[in-house]
Amino acid sequence: MGFYRLIDDSQVQIALWRITETEEDLKNLTGLDLSSKYAYPRRRIETMVVRAMLNHLNHFEPISYHPNGRPYYSDGKPHISISHTANMVVVAFSQELCIGVDIERVNRDFKIVANKYLSVNELQWINLEHQKSLALAWCIKESVYKLPWREAKHFINDISISRYNNPANSGIINVEVIDLNEIHQLELKYLFFDDFCLSWVVSNCIL
Repeated sequence: MGFYRLIDDSQVQIALWRITETEEDLKNLTGLDLSSKYAYPRRRIETMVVRAMLNHLNHFEPISYHPNGRPYYSDGKPHISISHTANMVVVAFSQELCIGVDIERVNRDFKIVANKYLSVNELQWINLEHQKSLALAWCIKESVYKLPWREAKHFINDISISRYNNPANSGIINVEVIDLNEIHQLELKYLFFDDFCLSWVVSNCIL
């Protein structure tokens, strides 16, 4: 299928690609051969899809990566974030704001790891039998984690989600984040589509 969808949201652009191509198809499309760089075919395919998507959107510059894995352009703009799951890859851009994006399959078994990403308080109100609620909580924390904080974030101790019940197909969630003893209030947006949960959050780049 290739390029799947483009979301324009104020200062944010989010592109999605549903992978149906073979590795050979993507080699021909991008001119890349990553067989000597990555041992696993899935990693090679995801990397080539990101490049195909960027080319499609006229972002031809190479991407660099910080030691923690966060992608960036050498001249600093646009700010970029990348996520992938199953056969879907998402790339998010913002010219002025730092951005974090995440996408997950809703039917992933989040319950089994709930105590690794939800705080004691969050476990008191979230419905552990509701897949969309668990998927959204995971996506929220992953998206927030990907912002350029001054210190690495701990899902349970540093990121607190405002209470929600059986989320709608799209909406906004308030999130509180602690960074070097400072509290930051963020608004995160999310969207459910097909079998996926997509979330994104932006902030000023000087946190």
